[in-house]
Amino acid sequence: MKVYTVHTHPGDADPMENAILIREGFNFWAFVFSGIWALYHRLWAAFFGLIGVSLICNLLTYVFDGGPEMDFALALATGIGFGLIANDLRRKKLSAGGWKLVEIVAGPNENAAEHRFFDRLRGGRAVHDTLQNAAPTPLSGSTPYP
Repeated sequence: MKVYTVHTHPGDADPMENAILIREGFNFWAFVFSGIWALYHRLWAAFFGLIGVSLICNLLTYVFDGGPEMDFALALATGIGFGLIANDLRRKKLSAGGWKLVEIVAGPNENAAEHRFFDRLRGGRAVHDTLQNAAPTPLSGSTPYP
């Protein structure tokens, strides 16, 4: 199960309409595309921090006469470090923008966690419970009609 934090902006007419779920833990896409990921999520300070760390890594490689192995190791360490803190940076930016942490939910994926959050919000009445009691149809995987 993956754990997500749910953030809403209280200034919206319906705060739940624009709710954002952010997964806890390591962010693979931030690890692979660090700078692009930071720009996509408008984390300007993180982007410029990555540029600064990259420049320092290049300087260290030059000063210690490191080869491509050292350059790769430092880039890998930078990527792993950014992947570990990326979701926390998003939460901090949302919090600074007035977004509120309203719930922590768990689910096998983001859609299931979102459904669980809205089910809790409605007081536990799950829409999928009523759908499971409905008559089977060809779309739900039962045998076709004669």
